[in-house]
Amino acid sequence: MTAWLPLVLIALAVLLASLRLCLPPRPRLARLSLLLALQLAAALLLGLTLFPPRQPVPADTLLIASAGTTAAALAAPPAGMRLRLPEAPALADVARVPDLATALRRHPGTRELVVVGQGLPARDRDATLPPLRFLPAAAPRGLVELQAPAPLAAGARFEVGTRVQGLARARVELLDPAGHRVAIGVPGGDGRVRLAASAREAGDVEFTLRALDRDGKVLDQLPVPVRVRPLPAPALRLLAGAPGPELKYVQRWATDAGARVQTGIDVGGGVQLGDAPPAIDPAGLARLDLLLLDERRLAALSVAQRAAITAAMRDGLGVLVRMGGALDGNARRTLRDWGLDLRGGERTATVKLRDAGADMGAGTGADAGTGGERAPAAPAIERFDLAFADPGVVPLLRAADDSAIGGWRAFGRGRIGLLPIADSYTLVLAGHADIHAELWNQVLAVLARPLPASPLARLPAWAWAGERVALCGLPDGARVQAPDGDTTALLADPRAGNCSGWWPRQAGWHRVVVGDASAGVRVIDPAAARALHAQATREATAALRGGSAPAGTRALPVPGTRWPWLLGFIGVAGLLWWLERRTRPAT
Repeated sequence: MTAWLPLVLIALAVLLASLRLCLPPRPRLARLSLLLALQLAAALLLGLTLFPPRQPVPADTLLIASAGTTAAALAAPPAGMRLRLPEAPALADVARVPDLATALRRHPGTRELVVVGQGLPARDRDATLPPLRFLPAAAPRGLVELQAPAPLAAGARFEVGTRVQGLARARVELLDPAGHRVAIGVPGGDGRVRLAASAREAGDVEFTLRALDRDGKVLDQLPVPVRVRPLPAPALRLLAGAPGPELKYVQRWATDAGARVQTGIDVGGGVQLGDAPPAIDPAGLARLDLLLLDERRLAALSVAQRAAITAAMRDGLGVLVRMGGALDGNARRTLRDWGLDLRGGERTATVKLRDAGADMGAGTGADAGTGGERAPAAPAIERFDLAFADPGVVPLLRAADDSAIGGWRAFGRGRIGLLPIADSYTLVLAGHADIHAELWNQVLAVLARPLPASPLARLPAWAWAGERVALCGLPDGARVQAPDGDTTALLADPRAGNCSGWWPRQAGWHRVVVGDASAGVRVIDPAAARALHAQATREATAALRGGSAPAGTRALPVPGTRWPWLLGFIGVAGLLWWLERRTRPAT
């Protein structure tokens, strides 16, 4: 229907023009016949210009050289025509084309496309392609994956994933923004490795991944964007059945983290230490993000208090039960009513959390360039030996040996968790306040009342400079601020899932701004991460492979040349214009 619509409009225009000529005063018969014939000729030539007759073109294979193509690789596959993209090196007898779309337009009879080298750049992957074969060049060597962490809270622990390719016996280290090593690891059999660290303060910072050889020489490196969100101060209430060092250091952690803390400690005889004892009622609990109880206060809850906490959890409150001793029957029944059915828990065993010495490269045999010494190992802490009857309970923490510590489960819109650790304060006494803070920051991040969802949380951590990025789910009025201060408005396309297209041109941190909120996206220059970019290009090109060239095809019908018909139309239309405006001779 789309192709016929212009032809129908042309025919209608000819009909109306012919009727106009036939109305009085009519020209002489010879002149009228000439004008009508010229109008038909102009209409025919215009139609042939828009839709030229198809003509057979020999079907052939088009070979495209991309980045990393060698002369030997280009000569191996048979092809009717060889062309090279701008990223490909100069090759003898191979013409250069500005992009793949131009190559296909110049060779409309292409029955199969063969891509040699590292693959098609992002500029050429959106084109409509014939059946494609990909003959990749040698795989890039270096760090070829980057799994950056999602936005996190200050003090939270995060992991960075990467994959090493083509570097035998390499190690991978993670450096903080100051250039200090915070983690090091050896890739597994598949080349993958995950390194962990913690974020300190809110803001966008850049860690660095480096691949090292046995002598400590840097083989490759990648920037790692870490986005630490500024979060509102959480409201915590710490209730205990007796004073103790564990509660003291938890309270200190909460204060250092900027939380609003209420503390209540029963010491017997109706006496309570700490803040003025607020009632455990729906109004008070609605203002909290996390309620922390020890096993004594849990067992001492009244029926009304348990009902109020249950209702508050259904509305989003997080509750943590911290074990300082064995649970009695009343505490176990309450936890069972909240979905945590326990087994055991009378005995304790030691467990090690993250070992600072291991993160700093202990036992690797080479610390060249670190400028520091091995950190002392973190002490073991006590964990109650318990298990959950429900296999759906999620581990709250993980020990250094990957065993589960405690657990949590959803309860309505909130969460209930159990932490079977009685002496995490010993980490602070041993000089590992950072590990103690990471432990409790993780507990807070898992259990606290969830924050309202933000569309900025779905932004990618990083993007490539010079390539299109799709930003989806952003409200109207979103814009991007480049490092040099330039601002780009984002226009959502409702036909593409309300996603906006963004083409960053320069490397560095860009800010996506929505109203008063903003979030960072780190734009990476492909030249600064050659192996990662080359691997991404290879994988994207390999995903385009599919289909096969039609067997036995000798020629393909393609639209013919338009310019002869266009010149004819211009000549006839010019003659019509001259005849209709020529002064009629006097009679």
